[in-house]
Amino acid sequence: MKDTAVRQVHEALNTLRAINVVNKDDWERAAKAANLDSSVQLNILWIICCYEGVRVTQIADWTFWHPSSIVIHIKKLMEKQLVSIEKSDIDGRVVHVYPTSAGREVIEKSRKNTPSLFRLTEALEKLKERYSVVVVELFFECMLFLAQTLHGADKVRWIQEGEERFPENQSSAG
Repeated sequence: MKDTAVRQVHEALNTLRAINVVNKDDWERAAKAANLDSSVQLNILWIICCYEGVRVTQIADWTFWHPSSIVIHIKKLMEKQLVSIEKSDIDGRVVHVYPTSAGREVIEKSRKNTPSLFRLTEALEKLKERYSVVVVELFFECMLFLAQTLHGADKVRWIQEGEERFPENQSSAG
């Protein structure tokens, strides 16, 4: 039994790594297509657009990056005039980040380009064709379960909520 568990862990780790290598390359390509310096900036900007007024510390918590790294990337996004910041009137250490209209445009364009930029799109389509929509839904449910088990539900809830919070989806839902 123990040998099976070891084998499964190593298979899972190496399979996730193989997928991650492709996703990392695609994230970088998507960032370059959006005229950003890195996939980190694209990810941060996406969060800021979905959660207007989000705190720097919250971005760090969700992304598992150090707050000082988030600040560096936000400064670069500010230089590109894609975000603005406001310090809290109550506590000057608290910084809220907002997208500018240019920042929103970058994310809207990036969202439209997602199917052509991310090879995962085609892989998920092939998964659906080979098995079924239900299997794809189960795949996402299993990934979410693993993320919640490893990090806690609160740390990963934003992943599912983010797309629902995107302004374009709020207006069509309401």
